Amino acid sequence: MIRCGMSFAALIIVSVLSAYALPSVGSDYSQKSVAELIDELTQVNAQSQGINSAAIYEGFIADDSPGSFEVGVLGVAPAKVPPQMKELVRRGPGALPELIQHLDDKRPTKLEVGNKPSGSQIGVDAFMFMYFSDEYDPRAPHWWSDEKWKKGPRPIERSFEGLYTVKVADVCYVLIGQIVNRRLLAVRYQPSGGLVVNSPIEAPVLVERVRNDWGRADAQSLRAALLEDIHATNQPKGVSQDEYTERFVDPALARLRLYFPDAYNSLAGADLQKRKAFEKREQERRRSSNR
Repeated sequence: MIRCGMSFAALIIVSVLSAYALPSVGSDYSQKSVAELIDELTQVNAQSQGINSAAIYEGFIADDSPGSFEVGVLGVAPAKVPPQMKELVRRGPGALPELIQHLDDKRPTKLEVGNKPSGSQIGVDAFMFMYFSDEYDPRAPHWWSDEKWKKGPRPIERSFEGLYTVKVADVCYVLIGQIVNRRLLAVRYQPSGGLVVNSPIEAPVLVERVRNDWGRADAQSLRAALLEDIHATNQPKGVSQDEYTERFVDPALARLRLYFPDAYNSLAGADLQKRKAFEKREQERRRSSNR
């Protein structure tokens, strides 16, 4: 779970924001295998949700909705999601096992984050501090106010300098979080003027944690996990229903609707009321964005 202050650095130069990964002309990613899509993650050359050094945007990248700004440099627009990433998330339970297998994939992408060398004229000393960490959002929900979280071990903070090349494993880490409804952020902004990299390559404990939580996740177990989020089975004490709904219930409903439409359409009782409220909020957001 991320614990960020709410102060912002107004002027942070981040040179890598200028490029966006665009689909190749004529590419039909829906026809590619999961293995092919993972191989193409080496072509990612732009920041996106979960690999963004200037801001944290939350949202489900498979449904084309714009991410909601959580924290970061003011004025940074949501990055365009590379089509390979979006298609893998759309595959959901069909892609999850292979994504987990690639958590040790050291192949580089074309995306670099961090500070340019001192001789460069662009992005010099953009970040005041940078470090590798092992932040992880577990299957059993935690919250910043949860006593177990506050008393638990602190994430590592191992400083680094220069540029870091995002790896295929890092992107897979983000995509796993997108599918299972957890905030697995490989690259994120830290107020004020900081950069945090949670890489399974630099912090192998992340591989162990993901595999312990999701290594046996097939379609049936993913469906059960999403329903647990909707039922609020593991809602932490002291967390309001509104906070839990925004963080877990609504995102779980979005995923259930895409991956398991029959289960979504057959929700009943209190779960049906949550679904109706979720759909109403969606419609309100769409109307607001179209104004």
